Amino acid sequence: MDTIPDFLLQSIEHESIAELSLDQILASFLSDPILMESCRGIQSAIDPRNGEPVIFNPARSLRPRDYPSRTPSGPTSEGDCPICRGETTGILDWAHLEDGITFINKNLYPVLPPPTLTDLNVESQAFSPRGLHFVQWTSSVHNDDWYNLSLTDCLTVMGRLAALEKVLLGAASEIESRKKQAGIAQEENWYVSIIKNVGSAVGGSLEHGHQQIILGNIAPLRILRDQQFENNQGICFSKYLIEECRPELVVRKYGGAVLLVGEFMRRPYEMILAVTDPRKRYLHQLAPAELRVVTQGWKDASRAIRAIMPGLGRQVAFNVVAHNGPGCGLYFEFLPYTQEQGGLEQLGLAVCQARPDQAADHLRQILA
Repeated sequence: MDTIPDFLLQSIEHESIAELSLDQILASFLSDPILMESCRGIQSAIDPRNGEPVIFNPARSLRPRDYPSRTPSGPTSEGDCPICRGETTGILDWAHLEDGITFINKNLYPVLPPPTLTDLNVESQAFSPRGLHFVQWTSSVHNDDWYNLSLTDCLTVMGRLAALEKVLLGAASEIESRKKQAGIAQEENWYVSIIKNVGSAVGGSLEHGHQQIILGNIAPLRILRDQQFENNQGICFSKYLIEECRPELVVRKYGGAVLLVGEFMRRPYEMILAVTDPRKRYLHQLAPAELRVVTQGWKDASRAIRAIMPGLGRQVAFNVVAHNGPGCGLYFEFLPYTQEQGGLEQLGLAVCQARPDQAADHLRQILA
């Protein structure tokens, strides 16, 4: 433990989440009184027009925020950062980096409440949103993230994210197995969502680089759309992206993955990183060489966005979202906040201020 930064020592619960049972993971969530208090008001609804789920959790308005303190001279300092002050929930996974560690803890203000141990053995009378919400801090060093870490460090970070993904998918299978053993006929579909928010304009609350990973029994709408695409077209969307991509929209080829700009780019410089093997549906299924090229793609896309946005007169703000599981193959969208969305966009008609070929050409120049 002497290699762990002092400000995190008191938060260490476990070194590897892969060594924990489902009961141990659930107990870690359920024993945190502040986390459980944050879950009390969680409700959900479905938009009847398109099936989009909406989750309500008023406690998330209480999340600590450091973006408002940002000044034109630079990013938030470590002294302003609650993570750098050690104000974090129990850490369930950590690994060494060249400088500091990468670590995973429980989200104190989750979007879904954890299932209780008794939930797993009781027939539910109505649908109840449930899940496990984690945060992976890319590095304990405040200003380190994908764009400026070494590829070796980024591989370590991606490897721990893949390990947690595998654990959560296993937890989902065990939950359903327990219910079946208890004679509960009601089955649920579980989904693992991986996202990254950088900047307050796109939902980020803390500047310290991080990813979020969530196991939930509510399907994100676009994951369902991926599944519908495969059902209708007979091909997963990641394979379609690569096969139908015009050469001028390819930003970089890595061997096992392709970084490209989609024909349907809704805002300038949106990128997609697609894994070439359509049989791979999750991070943990990737061979070491495939994980390496996906990691390089994350690093390149993050670096390109950070290089482009200041030239547009904008603070760096972007989302990364993973599309995984049946129907998706495996691909990642990098979505920089390069253009506001207006009324037409809210109606479902996007008007983009650049052409895809122009964006791809500029991105190639940035990464050259």
